[in-house]
Formats: sequence, C-alpha cells, structure tokens
Amino acid sequence: MKQCMDAENLHRRLKKIIGQVQAIDRMVDEDVPCEDVLSQINAAKSALNGCGKVVLEGHIQHCVRDGIQHGDADKTIESFTKAVERFANMQ
Repeated sequence: MKQCMDAENLHRRLKKIIGQVQAIDRMVDEDVPCEDVLSQINAAKSALNGCGKVVLEGHIQHCVRDGIQHGDADKTIESFTKAVERFANMQ
C-alpha cells in the first residue's frame, strides 16, 4: 500500500486531523456552543475526505494502472469499482 500513495502527505494530513479531533474533545469540556463544535466536526470530516482522495488517487495512479498493464484487467476494474464505492460512501 505504501508504494501506491503519498504516505508522507497522508501521515501529515492524519496528524492534523488527530489534532482537530482532540480540539473538538476539549471544546466539549469547555462548554463551547454547539454550532461551533459542529463546525469543527465538519472541518475534520472534510479533512478525512481529503485523505480519502489521496488514497483513491494513489490507487488509480499505481494499483489500477499496474493491474491493467501487467495483470488481470477484469480483477483490476472490480477492485477499482470497490474503491470508488467505498470513497463515495464516505460522502
């Protein structure tokens, strides 16, 4: 999996999301208004969506390309379809 995506970029994004979620947790303890908490939850969700895009792009650029060129095209298309479905379910 590491070879098919920008792992450094993904790790950087995930660390930021971890910080966002920890901040949301603190907001709950600090009695921050609900709409502000919801805004931060939405920001974290959007950041996770961005991580999904990085993973999907890597899958397309490496796994799908390699599978079509050197492997079983039908199996590769099936794998690609699953990946797109899972990404779409994140929305």
